[in-house]
Amino acid sequence: MSDRHICIVDDDKDDIFLMSTSLKRLESKTAMRFRVSAFYNGQDAFDYFSTVEKHDTDLPDCISLDINMPGIDGMELLRRLREMNHLARVPIYIVSTTANIKTRRQALSYGANGAFAKPETIADMQAMQRELLAIPE
Repeated sequence: MSDRHICIVDDDKDDIFLMSTSLKRLESKTAMRFRVSAFYNGQDAFDYFSTVEKHDTDLPDCISLDINMPGIDGMELLRRLREMNHLARVPIYIVSTTANIKTRRQALSYGANGAFAKPETIADMQAMQRELLAIPE
């Protein structure tokens, strides 16, 4: 059984709960287990990633960032995370209600691997999560 670790940075606890619940359901459809690390603001995520090392086994397989958060927003956090050499190979995605074309372009210019609008159904959430974590259908 393969394990995947996703880090979710979102100030909305309900959204983190929904993403975590969706991953639990996805576990039953795949031969994988998922571990979720959650941060409820950009500052806490930044502080954490500033302290981990490149060879730390706790680096996530991908990072999901909301844009609209108090303090350090998702775009600023993305910019800062991309300056950290130990995160160079970790895919970082914007997952936000404001993921329009302008936002996508900005996210890509800051080094995001992609940008998604927050899904409205569990099926859409699982499809997005499969893409984020490179899980085949």
